[in-house]
Amino acid sequence: MLTAVIQSRCYVRILVQAASTLTMLVATMLVTLLLCPEGYTQSQTAQQVQNPFPDTVPFMTRVVQHQKDLESLLSQYTFTDRITAYALDKKGQIRSQHTDMYYITPTAYEFFTLHVSHDGKPVSQSDLQKQEKEIEHKIHQYEQKAQKPGEVHPKNDILFSDIILKSRFTPLRWDDIRGKRMIVYAFEPKSPPQRQGNLAGKVAGDMKGTMWISPDNAEIARMEFSSVSSLSLGLGLLGSVKGFAGFIEQQRVHDEIWLPSHQEFVAQGRQLVAGFRIRQVDEFSDYLKASTDVFQQIHSPNTEASGDAKVSKQVEQ
Repeated sequence: MLTAVIQSRCYVRILVQAASTLTMLVATMLVTLLLCPEGYTQSQTAQQVQNPFPDTVPFMTRVVQHQKDLESLLSQYTFTDRITAYALDKKGQIRSQHTDMYYITPTAYEFFTLHVSHDGKPVSQSDLQKQEKEIEHKIHQYEQKAQKPGEVHPKNDILFSDIILKSRFTPLRWDDIRGKRMIVYAFEPKSPPQRQGNLAGKVAGDMKGTMWISPDNAEIARMEFSSVSSLSLGLGLLGSVKGFAGFIEQQRVHDEIWLPSHQEFVAQGRQLVAGFRIRQVDEFSDYLKASTDVFQQIHSPNTEASGDAKVSKQVEQ
């Protein structure tokens, strides 16, 4: 019992000392604020002004132009896209999954996609030849129409510049990504979603989320996105997508251009009479400077072209 009393008295003494110290600290702070309110306010304001946000409208104009320049540079690169698609049940559990590898190669007219493997097994030679003939036929059609290089917009590609032009931005905070200082922006559509137009245009105008953008070089390092409305993204006889959400990350490649490295999204909708929910993961790699011969690139997707080394090895960590 005596030990308990001693311990109790010691505890009370400690509490009294702590309370006394806290009282003195609070009193000192109050005196400081009363005597020097202006100096304290200036100090707080100086901390806030250390990292001001740039003016949003002119900065986003700069980002759009920079993205257009990057999109032009992207047409000089071939790369691989490893896509893993998961079929999910209502609880989000995986029902089935498949992995497909695609080889993406640019031309003066558009990017062409070659399906090279399914679940780790190469596609048949006859399938490859069929795909090549389709590409050759399409290039021939462009040449017959005297289509000028650069005039063909990728019909199913959703570009950052398209999203930015259709969105309103609000700066939220500063953040670090891989040691680089970024501004995090919230974005949302400027106007109601389009009901007409191509798929990419409708999707670009129906997205909200956040973007991590470098104020130094206007590069986009990450975007998190989701659909705003129940806009139906038509899939023809297959059905329609009613909603989607995900993110995409980019990394600097070859000390020249920021390119996608990883993308994930979840989409849900209806297929014929049944509902569906899928998760798709894209892993982009093997970026190479493209040669002028698209079929040379197709036949040698994993070899060095025109003396350029694989730049995927030079991605900054």
